[in-house]
Amino acid sequence: MQTFFHVDMTGRLRSGMDIDLRSNAPSVFGKNYWTKFKNVGIKSIPSLQNVPDEVNRLDSSAYREFWLEVFRTDHPEIKKLATKSRLNSFFATDSIEDAHKYILRNGFKGNAKIFEIQSTDAGLKLDMTWLDQQFPRDFREFGYFYCCYWKGLKIDDDNDLSKHEKRGSLIEVLLGGKIIIGNIIN
Repeated sequence: MQTFFHVDMTGRLRSGMDIDLRSNAPSVFGKNYWTKFKNVGIKSIPSLQNVPDEVNRLDSSAYREFWLEVFRTDHPEIKKLATKSRLNSFFATDSIEDAHKYILRNGFKGNAKIFEIQSTDAGLKLDMTWLDQQFPRDFREFGYFYCCYWKGLKIDDDNDLSKHEKRGSLIEVLLGGKIIIGNIIN
């Protein structure tokens, strides 16, 4: 088992909970987005060449998650990589410091709890800063960012972007398999 940290902004977690994420079952995060997809008529993730017009009816976050899945499953540079669906993952950080950075970046004003978690999964570590940029609704404009995210590159390593992205990289860990919710970190 490996130790990670999770920011619980919804207040759903309790110490001692067991979560079992199988690769074919959406997480709570994924169920939320699948509901949004289905509400506009999207029942499956299409190929890059067959994206339905209904995608334009999605809100910003659902639009992002939809395109991340399209890129993950059908982009020629990404589909051959070992990735995990964000829709089937539990999100964590490697450190308490990164959990605090996550809270600050999201501007959360409530009472977010940081839990120590244990996982049988080593996780997929990706720089979420690639996804924090403002994009027009044209995949040709954000494709580079999504490919860099899925390739596991850090935004700090992009000479042009690191000049204006002063917050630096923030690594999120996508986990699957068995997860045990540990103690709250004070």
